[in-house]
Amino acid sequence: MNVSINAPGLVGKNVKDENGKETGKIVSFLIDSSGQPQEALVETTHGQMIRYPVDLLNTREDEVVVVSEAARKIEVLSEKLPTIRKKRKILDKLAENKVIPSGIHESLCKEFDKVLREMKSDAQMVLENMDKQVKAQDEQLKTLQLARAFLEIEHGIGTLNDEAYQQSIMSVLKEVKNAQQTKLSLIKAKDKVADALQEEKEEPKPEPVEELKREPIQAPAEAKNEAATQTKEAKQALTVRVTEG
Repeated sequence: MNVSINAPGLVGKNVKDENGKETGKIVSFLIDSSGQPQEALVETTHGQMIRYPVDLLNTREDEVVVVSEAARKIEVLSEKLPTIRKKRKILDKLAENKVIPSGIHESLCKEFDKVLREMKSDAQMVLENMDKQVKAQDEQLKTLQLARAFLEIEHGIGTLNDEAYQQSIMSVLKEVKNAQQTKLSLIKAKDKVADALQEEKEEPKPEPVEELKREPIQAPAEAKNEAATQTKEAKQALTVRVTEG
């Protein structure tokens, strides 16, 4: 439960979905036996009453955004999974440095590993579900493109009047925008979960430097030729000719 929520201050606030579309307003809260708010009662734009768990409410200035359970799960996984993994590594270092007994280390490791396995399993399921949702949005976009093609063709040949064409094309384009935004949000959320699943790569340890063998350094061929030429010239310069007087 979101204990920090200011329930009385949210009554009458507008409610939007994750894509920024207004869905209604909060009219009240449902409380438990201790008087704590458990669910928000929202009146939709169509006059229906819908209940949302307070854990799914995000407050933004003068409006409230209702996130999906999947989105909240993604938020929790992307935050907790890397943290637990880091704690697990610190636990190993504590045991290595003899800070904690081996028995305590093994016991805690079992608990940490169990939580990590469960969270990784949940994350994989979330990724698979999001893949399906992305494909569903792709299919929706194809459907809308076909619908637009029909409107454009019929309007082009004059069988669909301007007023009907304008109203219908605006509805189709609006839904195309919604589908594109939904797909983009799904891809971003998917990347977030994938990043949380990614194991931290340890920096490779530098390889030990082998001692250089004491072998004579071989000079390149050009250097050898140049050295030989210089030696020859030096010998010629030192030659002394003796002439009879």
